[in-house]
Amino acid sequence: MNKLFIIGLVVLNIVFFIWTLTIGDKSYVKPPLTIEGVRGIQYLPSLQSDLYKNKGSNRESSCYTLGPFNSEKSAKLVSKKISDFGLAVNRRKQKTMTTLNYMVYLKAFPSREAAQNAIDNMSKFKIKDFSIVESGPYKNAVAIGTFEDIDKARRRAEYVRYLGYDAKYTEQKKRKEVYWLDYDELFGNNAPVLKWVKSINPKASVQRIPKACEF
Repeated sequence: MNKLFIIGLVVLNIVFFIWTLTIGDKSYVKPPLTIEGVRGIQYLPSLQSDLYKNKGSNRESSCYTLGPFNSEKSAKLVSKKISDFGLAVNRRKQKTMTTLNYMVYLKAFPSREAAQNAIDNMSKFKIKDFSIVESGPYKNAVAIGTFEDIDKARRRAEYVRYLGYDAKYTEQKKRKEVYWLDYDELFGNNAPVLKWVKSINPKASVQRIPKACEF
């Protein structure tokens, strides 16, 4: 019984297949691609590649920070030149410690009288610029000159040590505000920022430092 049922299904499939190749295929009508009164689907060109292209072109730039400027006025003038050049620029303020000078000194004595005695003894060697520190962590120390150049401070300390005194030197700092300019520019379109700085303040000492772009 099962064999006859299976044979019947096979025969039925064969008959259906032959019918679709002959009569059934001829009676098939393809549905229309459009319907009257209904707008057909239009394929638009992909904009994705163009977006990536434009995005890539916008990123073809370098970002820098310029500074530090000790003068806010100089920073503003240079910032205006960068802006007039057609570049995005941002001015920011930073608090920092800067070197005031280098002090050569003898470490603090037990009393002011002891410090004065040391000064009287060193005066025999024609050393000038003595002073006794009146307060603070160096109270009763003997200052033997202050120098803007660390090499000069080092030479003075070495000479005083040669005379038999334990001279040292230390960097004296003060807190101050400085200014930085962050800007970006397209490759091959370098702005002469350092020339602008020198034209505004010949004594300014600034650096042009590459930085990560944040936009």
